[in-house]
Amino acid sequence: MRGRWLILFILTFARTAIAFQFQSLAALSPFLIEHFQLSYVALGSIIGLYLLPGALVALPAGMIADRFGDKRIAFVGLVAMTVGTLMIAEANDSYLLTVGRVISGTGAVLLNVLVTKMVTDWFEGGELVTALGILVASWPLGNAAALVALPPLAIASSWRSAVSAAALLSAIAALLVALYYRASARQQPAPSVWQNLPKGELVLILLTGLIWTFYNVSFIVILAFGPEFVIAQGWPTKAASAMVSTMSWILILSIPLGAWIADRVRLPNVTIVACCTGSAVVIWALTAIGPSLVLFATIGFLIAPPAGVIMSLPGEAAPPERRAFAMGVYFACYYAGIAAFTPLAGLARDLSGNASAPLWFAGSMVLLASAILIQFRSLQKRLRPA
Repeated sequence: MRGRWLILFILTFARTAIAFQFQSLAALSPFLIEHFQLSYVALGSIIGLYLLPGALVALPAGMIADRFGDKRIAFVGLVAMTVGTLMIAEANDSYLLTVGRVISGTGAVLLNVLVTKMVTDWFEGGELVTALGILVASWPLGNAAALVALPPLAIASSWRSAVSAAALLSAIAALLVALYYRASARQQPAPSVWQNLPKGELVLILLTGLIWTFYNVSFIVILAFGPEFVIAQGWPTKAASAMVSTMSWILILSIPLGAWIADRVRLPNVTIVACCTGSAVVIWALTAIGPSLVLFATIGFLIAPPAGVIMSLPGEAAPPERRAFAMGVYFACYYAGIAAFTPLAGLARDLSGNASAPLWFAGSMVLLASAILIQFRSLQKRLRPA
């Protein structure tokens, strides 16, 4: 079915727009600080507002989609992203900047919850992990594209034009979804999500959310604290950032490639456990050996293959008629978990006084993800009908 690959392209483009918008304010931070006279704390808070609605909106998003349909809610999410970002482009004070960021972030959560479910509906039973790997790769792609494209555009025109470009991206995605997306023939009408919801199924869904959370916490901590670790070893700031960013650039290709290989090897448990364990070992080796471009690149290659496999787990945890609800729970765990666990890496740094402490924490997190997978499989086996 060639149509499903067109659907995948549209949904991947839409998710790239999320990452592009998220990174847009960080990419344009010098312009925003100058125009709005922001402190760095205020800037960081406004950037973080994009993800803040996630813990509150993710679960209702899945339930609302059950009632009104995936396409409608995904379209509403893209429209909210566009409107909120245009508000930022027109802002003359930090209040409108903040409101616009919350609106666009809320739209991004609605979309992010549903695109995974929509891809799963279309690819279930064939090349699902590959499709989800391509979808996941949209995040580092969107981040990198914003960092490369927006500062030159702001210099050539204005920061408002650059922000408007981020709004244009989500507007194009909304148009594509409206014109070309259709529900998969496999999609099931959803009953009330709480009706006859087995407790075991809910626990399975929660476990998948925790696996995705700890897997991502590890990656985020390396990106956030890796440069400081490298600088503490005597490297200049610019070289430290470039070294750590190598991991992100590699992920753009290694996530879909790793998913494609995982689809063909068909050893999902081995893929997750082996790659997570290998990632932890290399992360910890980095703290012992010292900064190395090769080691950061190796982490990028090792941490990538599980992404598509982990994204496919909610589809295993819940039947098709409750898949939107499952994705809501899954992403609610993710957004709340990122907010709760990422600061612990900073706490480890403060308490130890050691720049390598966050990296030890990151290695522990990715190992914890594989340990929870084992628990997920054990419970799944017990709940499976004889």
